[in-house]
Amino acid sequence: MAALLHIILGRGEDGMAPNIEHIEFEDGTSWFKIVLPVQRNWLLFGLFTLCVLVWMGMLVGIISKMLSERYTIILNVMLVIWLLIWIWFGRVLWRRWQYYAANREILFINERQILVRRPVSILGSTEAFDMSHVTPFYYSEKHQCPAFDYAYQHVYFGQSLLPAGAQELVGSLNDRFFPDAEDV
Repeated sequence: MAALLHIILGRGEDGMAPNIEHIEFEDGTSWFKIVLPVQRNWLLFGLFTLCVLVWMGMLVGIISKMLSERYTIILNVMLVIWLLIWIWFGRVLWRRWQYYAANREILFINERQILVRRPVSILGSTEAFDMSHVTPFYYSEKHQCPAFDYAYQHVYFGQSLLPAGAQELVGSLNDRFFPDAEDV
């Protein structure tokens, strides 16, 4: 029975995960974990680091100005609104910085959802996708990486993989999680 289950899940008769160069697989009890290398884009990483530092300096400046000066109520309300907009912008900026600071990408997949995580120490960005709305995996020729569609959103991952490894990964993921899907 166990051998049949492994064949159905696309693991082969030996129950092992596929062996693709530079990709680590870990088959847990509830999650299938895939660790992909990420080649850092130093230009964008440096640019976003500079932007985060400027954002932090401006945030300190806004808060210190609000606390040190006595303004009219109207001006204080305007500064609070500006502060809220600035904090929202900082959250967006911080997520992009974490995206470019990560040195690996981790996919957690089970029958209910896919998690795409780009960790930076204990921080990092994580996106969750419900498997009922996920299409089978495919190789994007335009972006030269594996991808899947989540409703109308294209989700790309593994952009540092070589095309042969990326296509092999797509095939093994489809064999395991979308066995009834046509070859994409």
